[in-house]
Amino acid sequence: MAFSPVLTKTDYNRYLQCPKLLWLSKNRKDLIPPVDEPQQAMFDQGYEVEEYAHKLFAETATVKEWYARGRAETKNYIAEGQKTILQANALTKDLYCKADILHLNPDTNKWDLYEVKSTTQVKEEHIPDLAFQKIAFTNDGIPIDKTYLIHINNQYVKKGEIDPKELLIIEDLTDQVEDLRQITETQIPKALEIIKPTNKQEVQIQIGKQCSNPYECPFKEYCWKGLPEYSIYDIKRLTEDQLKQLQDLKITDIKDVPDDFPLSENQQNQVTAAKTGEDTINKDAIKKELENLKYPLYFLDYETYMSAIPLFDGTRPYQQIVFQYSLHVIKNKGERCEHYEYLHTGKDLPTEKLLSTLQQQIGDTGSVIVWNKSFEMSRNEEMAQMNPKYAELMSSVNSRVFDLMEIFKDQYYVSPGFKGSYSIKKVLPVLVPGLSYSSLEDVQEGGIASLYWFKHVYSDSADKEKIAASLLEYCKMDTLAMVEVLRVLDSINH
Repeated sequence: MAFSPVLTKTDYNRYLQCPKLLWLSKNRKDLIPPVDEPQQAMFDQGYEVEEYAHKLFAETATVKEWYARGRAETKNYIAEGQKTILQANALTKDLYCKADILHLNPDTNKWDLYEVKSTTQVKEEHIPDLAFQKIAFTNDGIPIDKTYLIHINNQYVKKGEIDPKELLIIEDLTDQVEDLRQITETQIPKALEIIKPTNKQEVQIQIGKQCSNPYECPFKEYCWKGLPEYSIYDIKRLTEDQLKQLQDLKITDIKDVPDDFPLSENQQNQVTAAKTGEDTINKDAIKKELENLKYPLYFLDYETYMSAIPLFDGTRPYQQIVFQYSLHVIKNKGERCEHYEYLHTGKDLPTEKLLSTLQQQIGDTGSVIVWNKSFEMSRNEEMAQMNPKYAELMSSVNSRVFDLMEIFKDQYYVSPGFKGSYSIKKVLPVLVPGLSYSSLEDVQEGGIASLYWFKHVYSDSADKEKIAASLLEYCKMDTLAMVEVLRVLDSINH
């Protein structure tokens, strides 16, 4: 007799994203990359939010086991008269799931089901997640009445000890979940068919938006391995309709996009650069932009940390807390640049000490050059609100901001090497081949910098000095990169 596997909630969510994702997760586990630091940090954050959600309920009982044992433990708690069960298990002949929270509704004598997410709002993918759980528990003889989503309140401001009732929002999704019940009941058999042990034929699905929506697929490298180095999937802001038309034409290489294919102006510029292999440079536009610069020049970059649960009083969930900056300064044209930096290593809110140091190093005249001004300017506004005595400094800095990224975003400089991106990590190695983030040993992007800072401050790591050095090196690269990119742009008209 053939073994009949059960479909878990995770399986079902994978099926909804992409049937091939589900098949590969069962048949090609060898292709799943190990969990990296950012992923683990995200998981840990989810567990932390869940712990606060548990505090919304009194006298809880937690199911420790999984599958059949977990189901038996759940049934025992119900028989004992427990009113709130954490990690309750539902197991039928073909479905399995764990619920974050089950709470007995005294008015209906049915169970209300609560799903906890670390997001700040209800997302589209949360509804089928709850619908699957409701079906599984109902089929297992545990009647579900209401279905709720508990998520983060992004307007909550920490004042002393975290208050779960203020931190979290409970949204009733019962109607939306019920509306999706019939569709879910028709989708479940299709997902079960894919995970049958006898189904050894790899599911074939066209590459598309589902490769990164709603989550980045762990098999993306495998599915994309046959693509050209520069493909149609690199075309920025390609609509689903545009993508389908190109797929119907059997086109994958960006160089094969027909000349008469309908593209936006920016897309066309990207495709043209790829086809010709040549840079397109609007010298006059670049010259006009650079004429707005006023010496001394300050190249400024921040590194930030954010978390679902605020670390500091006066801050909100997911607020970007600036813990570090790098500042390169060129006082007069043609002079060598000077470098200043700050890295906060204490467990207190970094803002006041950081701004006090910055105030000594950045003058009240001269352009402040950044990459992506909306980020730095928003941080300046937030820091001014938290530290009013530095409001004038932050206002002055924001009034003098020059966004170097906009030259590339506005396509005054287009290179096939950018692959349609205007990220400094794409621009730098093209304009300055001898300088690249890949040369950095440990920290090569902001997400890792954030994790390293938290590790440096809040862990007992023996590598604290090395971590600090890596953070300083990375942030310094951000501002040095802008210095070198500006030199290249300035040389275009000289």
